[in-house]
Amino acid sequence: MCLIGSTLFVDKSSDRVRGWLYSYFRDLQMVSKYAWGAGVLAWMYRQLGRSSRAGSTGFYGCLTLLQAWIYEYFPSLRIHRAAPQTVTQGDPLARRWEGPVHGGGPSEVPRPLDHYRRLLDGFRADHVDWLPFGAHPGRAVPRSLYRGVIRIYDVTEAYDPSRTLRQFGYRQVIPDPPIRPFRVSRPAVGTYKVVFGADLDQLWRSRGQLINLDAYSTPFDDTGSVDLEYLKWYTLRTHPCIVPPEMVSSRRWHC
Repeated sequence: MCLIGSTLFVDKSSDRVRGWLYSYFRDLQMVSKYAWGAGVLAWMYRQLGRSSRAGSTGFYGCLTLLQAWIYEYFPSLRIHRAAPQTVTQGDPLARRWEGPVHGGGPSEVPRPLDHYRRLLDGFRADHVDWLPFGAHPGRAVPRSLYRGVIRIYDVTEAYDPSRTLRQFGYRQVIPDPPIRPFRVSRPAVGTYKVVFGADLDQLWRSRGQLINLDAYSTPFDDTGSVDLEYLKWYTLRTHPCIVPPEMVSSRRWHC
C-alpha cells in the first residue's frame, strides 16, 4: 500500500491511500490481473488536467512515470548521468535512469519555471528522441495501439494514439475527431467529473479497438516529420509558444 499511495496514485497528502483503492485488494488473487499501468496513466492524465488550470499550485500523480517519460523522449532535459542503464525483462523501465549523477552541470542547477518554458519553446522536431523503445513499438506492444478510454475507479480519460503517431514511427497526419465525453460536471470547487458513453466503456472492458497505423500514415525517418496538412491543422488549434510573445527577448527566443 506504500507503493500505491506514495508512488502510483499520489494525491495532495503525498503519503496516504484513498479509500476506494482498497477495493482492488479485497481479492488478492485478482490483483495481478488488473490493468494497473492503464489506471496509473489515467490518474496521471487527470492530475495533469487539474494542474494546468489557473490557480493550481502543484502537481500530483505518478511523478516517476512522468519523469521517466521526459528522460526517454527529451535528451536535453536529462540529468547528467552515464548512459541509460540496461534493464532486464520484467524490470521497470524507469530503472534505466538509476545511477550516480555526474558533474553537477547545468541540468543539476535548480532553474526557475520560466527557464523550462523558454527551453520548450525553442524545441525543434530533431530535439526529440521519437523512438526510444525501438523502431516499431506498436508491433512490440500491440496493446499500446488501443483507442478509447482508460480508467481507474471513477477516473476515466481518453487515450488516442492517432494523435501521437510519431511515437510509433509514423508521420503525423490529421488525427481522428477527439474522443468526447457524454457529460462533464463540476461537483465541487477544484474538481470535475467526466462521463463517457456506454460504448466507450465497453471498449475499455474488451480492449477491442486497435488503430491500424498503415491506414493512418506512412513510416518516417528519425527527424519526426509531419504531413503538411497536419501542420496547418495544428497551427490553427494550438498556442505556438508557452511564453507570451511580449515577454520573449528577440535576441534569444523566437516564436
